[in-house]
Amino acid sequence: MFTDPDELVRRPELLEGIEKGSLRLVSQALYEFRATAALIFQRERDLAADIGEDITREALDRMGVSKMDARLFGKIDYKRARYIFNRDYAVRQALFVDSKAEKESGQGTATLQMSQVSMRVRQVRGGRDRVNSQP
Repeated sequence: MFTDPDELVRRPELLEGIEKGSLRLVSQALYEFRATAALIFQRERDLAADIGEDITREALDRMGVSKMDARLFGKIDYKRARYIFNRDYAVRQALFVDSKAEKESGQGTATLQMSQVSMRVRQVRGGRDRVNSQP
């Protein structure tokens, strides 16, 4: 039996768990694909943003997720209607992942579009921790 979406409104801890699990999935897919991604970036001559979109799709497709027969709309790099099965619940999810890739502007930097990040982001600048004001 699938969890009613209204239940997620009443149980924010369940929603947060789903978000964290989804973020872990995306992070692990990119981590596993990192060596191939580096080679692709070295060899390709397309714009970094275009290469980033391709890498996002390839990494997540290789990781594999369950699929629902539903069409998702929107200008986003990776979108998949999928099922999430947990021992305590099952939910239907629209997974949207937007890639951001840019030419290297400085070592050890990454740019996040904070309006597209639903979770807190921990930053270390000048050796000091900083946490964004979102979620």
